Amino acid sequence: VLAVGLYWGLLAAVAGEITVNHVIYGGAVLLLSQIKQPFLPLGVRPLDFFLPMVLTAALYDSQRYWGERVLYVAGPYEFEKLLFGVPSPNGTLTLNEWFGLHLHAVFDFIAGGVYLTFIGVFILLAAYFTRRIHFDTNSETTPSHRLWSARAVVWSFFVVNVLGFITWFFYPVAPPWYVDMYGLDATVLDIPMNPARTVRFDVLFGTSFFTGWYGAGSNPFGAIPSLHVSYPVLSVVFAVRLKRLRKFTVVFAGLVGFAAVYLNHHYLIDVLLGVVYGLVAAAIAIVGTEWLAVRLSPANDPT
Repeated sequence: VLAVGLYWGLLAAVAGEITVNHVIYGGAVLLLSQIKQPFLPLGVRPLDFFLPMVLTAALYDSQRYWGERVLYVAGPYEFEKLLFGVPSPNGTLTLNEWFGLHLHAVFDFIAGGVYLTFIGVFILLAAYFTRRIHFDTNSETTPSHRLWSARAVVWSFFVVNVLGFITWFFYPVAPPWYVDMYGLDATVLDIPMNPARTVRFDVLFGTSFFTGWYGAGSNPFGAIPSLHVSYPVLSVVFAVRLKRLRKFTVVFAGLVGFAAVYLNHHYLIDVLLGVVYGLVAAAIAIVGTEWLAVRLSPANDPT
């Protein structure tokens, strides 16, 4: 209660407003904190599982209050062409530009589908991995140790977002769709997020999901790293560690990487850095929870 009250107080003082989203974030924490019993399908309390996600949502939303910053447009674009440029009769193209010449409804469906589901897939996989770790029957680990190890899955999500948000703050990069709309020389900061080629998925199914989703976004200049890719990479790490669903997680991560470039949201360099950030965040979360497990597990914890 104290933490949520402090959160709302800081918003009122610094941002000058408390929106419906802020009430939802705080209310979710208050509600989850009242559930003391483990949620049996997971083996952990709901707060243990969902708190990192609620904190991430609150941090993401706070980016709207960052104010104007220096924007990097031409540098990342030229660097992308230097490393991964595609020769064409009209000169060297980025992969985004090349895909723009080869759009197809099948690719629209695949790319839009994984972009539509990547968060949900991560949450489902995180729930599965959390359960697998918590109910592990390895006699060498104690219940308390398994609880801390299970927390690594969802806290890796929080860690990768913090690393990504910090990078976005100090190195805000315009995504490929910005270059298409405003060119390499213009600096236009007061713009909404853009659905880019995800609108082709909306048109395909007669929906406005992506248009509405990106219209409500808080930071259009978060191209590097691609957190879209980081999330499935986290899943790959834990799939490999647990020797479960390895092929699925690798294929899904590859599809998200393809979608990020095809849909004109990220350069390939953003995707590769998203992989690196995912690996680093997973390592931090795993090492951190292992350290806490050793330090905080009761000495007489039964095996």
